Amino acid sequence: MPSALEIALKAGNQALVLVLVCNGYDLNLEPNSPLDLALRTRRRDLLDLLLKWGADPRRVSLSDLFDSYDTALFERFHGLGVYLTANHELAYALADHTSNKPLFGFAKRHREDDPEVQKELNIALVHHADEGNEKGVMLCLWAGADPHAPAPSLRYPDLVDDDGSGIAESDRFLGFTAIREACSRGDTRMLERMGPDPSKDDFEDLYRTADSAGVIKILARRALPKSVGEVVRSQIHWMGFTFIRPRSLDVVQCLFESGVRWEVSSTELIADVRRGLLRLSDSVFVGAMKLFAKEDYCSPAVLQELGRTPSMRARMKKVGFIPSTANEPHSHYQYRPTRSKEVLSRFGIEIPKPKSPIPRYVEIGAWRRGGREIQLDRAALFDRVWSQPLQTLAKEWSLSDRGLAKACRRLKIPVPPRGFWARVQHGQRRHRPRLLELKPGEAEVIVIRLPK
Repeated sequence: MPSALEIALKAGNQALVLVLVCNGYDLNLEPNSPLDLALRTRRRDLLDLLLKWGADPRRVSLSDLFDSYDTALFERFHGLGVYLTANHELAYALADHTSNKPLFGFAKRHREDDPEVQKELNIALVHHADEGNEKGVMLCLWAGADPHAPAPSLRYPDLVDDDGSGIAESDRFLGFTAIREACSRGDTRMLERMGPDPSKDDFEDLYRTADSAGVIKILARRALPKSVGEVVRSQIHWMGFTFIRPRSLDVVQCLFESGVRWEVSSTELIADVRRGLLRLSDSVFVGAMKLFAKEDYCSPAVLQELGRTPSMRARMKKVGFIPSTANEPHSHYQYRPTRSKEVLSRFGIEIPKPKSPIPRYVEIGAWRRGGREIQLDRAALFDRVWSQPLQTLAKEWSLSDRGLAKACRRLKIPVPPRGFWARVQHGQRRHRPRLLELKPGEAEVIVIRLPK
């Protein structure tokens, strides 16, 4: 049941309200402040009457007061000792109603003499930056909000320890700055308006949270990051979050193009980057590997540490950087990204050349019309090579000694080392190695082609 005073206020009956208070009606025993009804009905006369007869101004609903859009009322209740910043009500009002110019003006006038008002402005600015509301950002900046000051979040107020529990400010999480929110949104227009400053902002953190190449360019014009590895780790980490809008590889590319180089990092940090790379999709992984290997963006030590693990090499093989061997399925039509050799070289990965099998029928020497040929097996050729100098045997067969030695290496037939026959002539004992066996079907017939 509504009270008699509530009925009178809703009816807008000033005479009835006056009769009640003249007869001892206690305005402050109402469950809700009667001032709220007067504010909602825009009855200044009733508001004046209630305040004159002792209505407690501190019980007023701040949201109703702010919704009046009345500068004189803001000043009046402020002068009556009402705590307009209680429970961040002022910040909520500044964040929710960009049309409330009188309230922004009130905050601008009182921010210097009341630090709490300044804090509410900063909170509202962070909120508008997080929402991407450029009009709200401009109004807060006009009113004197500090874009470099951290402030609690209206969206997640519980994440900030702001209960006055006595914890030192240096040990409490104070929230993020509006500049950081603009960086995390990739909003270059708002970031330019707020003006990031290396002397006031944590540029390392801004680089780590930058969500667009445009943000990187704005930051790079003012200061370059000191820990490139930390920035790369953070950006690669965000690229792996496919359930939200993932970061673009353009951010990392723009970072390197700004003039920085990833020189050195701890093995733990590089391992984190490696894990982040392995979480990327195949196409983004390929782009990232090509970017890291481009020009002089990363030191050889960093790249080789990145690519040294079996999991990394398996992923590089899966996407085609490392070619499949001949006996693996789908090896003949495997896609290989461009610049694969360059990437493997920069990451310090060597691909052993596949060893082709030796054919059953091996020819040594050029074919000549009317020429003749000698057929022998590996054992016989091995005996001939170790029975006389290679130059003598090659001359006998009208071959070059280099060509004969190359053919022997192909057939895995060892040849006497340099100076071997000179030592034999001086009576030294000659050591003849063992002829290794080949696989069945290899070099069963060796043909030496001779002239007429």
